[in-house]
Amino acid sequence: MAAGAGGAVVAGALAVAADRSAAPTASHRAPGAAAAPTPRVVVAHGTPPPMLAFRPRLADGAVLARVTLPGTAQPITVLEGTPARPGMLGHDSSTAYPGEPHSMLLVAGPDLEPPAPADGAVIEVAATYGVYRYRVLESHVLGATSAPVAEIPGLRLVTASPAGERMTTAQLLADDPQTAAELAQEAAVAQAQADLSAQVQQGDGVAAGHLLWPCSGPLTQGFGPSPYGFEFPYVYQGVAYPHFHTGLDIAVASGTPIAAAAGGTVALAGANVVGGKLVGYGNYVVIAHGGGLYTLYGHLSRIDVVAGQRVVAGEQIGLSGSTGNSTGPHLHFEVRRGYEPVDPLPYLQ
Repeated sequence: MAAGAGGAVVAGALAVAADRSAAPTASHRAPGAAAAPTPRVVVAHGTPPPMLAFRPRLADGAVLARVTLPGTAQPITVLEGTPARPGMLGHDSSTAYPGEPHSMLLVAGPDLEPPAPADGAVIEVAATYGVYRYRVLESHVLGATSAPVAEIPGLRLVTASPAGERMTTAQLLADDPQTAAELAQEAAVAQAQADLSAQVQQGDGVAAGHLLWPCSGPLTQGFGPSPYGFEFPYVYQGVAYPHFHTGLDIAVASGTPIAAAAGGTVALAGANVVGGKLVGYGNYVVIAHGGGLYTLYGHLSRIDVVAGQRVVAGEQIGLSGSTGNSTGPHLHFEVRRGYEPVDPLPYLQ
């Protein structure tokens, strides 16, 4: 999810032709100041062949997995698509698959009213490609709370109850510290988005083609399927890939000023640290631009903003670096629609 290999240009990668000397240098830009000049995107080595998909999106009605809930004697069948059949669970096909870092939504069909799992209990999801465990965080009756609830990476389960529909949220468990750190990072981004939910719905956001480039340099890895094993699997446009790069990697020297791609509110400015070591995005910043649009800036050597701060387009938010899962100095830049990363190139000027 987080890092791309910023130090190596892969065959077929995109390149950005731009004047590095024109990169932003002021510690903070004045309102209305421009960011780095608009780079020219060219194909460096031709169009690469498409990577084979790990698994295509299943047809509606196909068996996706079987779920074992605490307090139930038998596993419950999960079918692709909602609504589900009686006694089964349906998977909302617009959400993640089992084991992926984003949230998977399961909805109970008629006549399925399992008891509410206790906080801390473990839900097991067995798919054809692996078995995944999720720890229950909480359950609540839908409509009973007005507070925004973060879409924590993991499992959301909607079932019937005597009081109405109940939502159970469970967090994906990891078997190794690195994966745990990546999931914690996604949870932090989701929580920051939930904290700003009232503000980010205001306005129309930023239209495609109107984001500024945050810095100027060669584009060493684009958005899409990735050969790097440390990147999570991901479903994109109905196809699931074993490893997927969710942003752009722009190679720049450490200490290069990084500019906000558009005006907005800083949702998160922090670091992902495990055992005293920066992992994942390392030092990173997330900015909310309104209309559910966010940008993310990873692997920074320094952060110059704080959560809640208003920034303008082109304002410096930090300095580039190689913190976290990174093989060389670069900026990892993401554009997200809600909780989902999208290809940044159509949004950039």
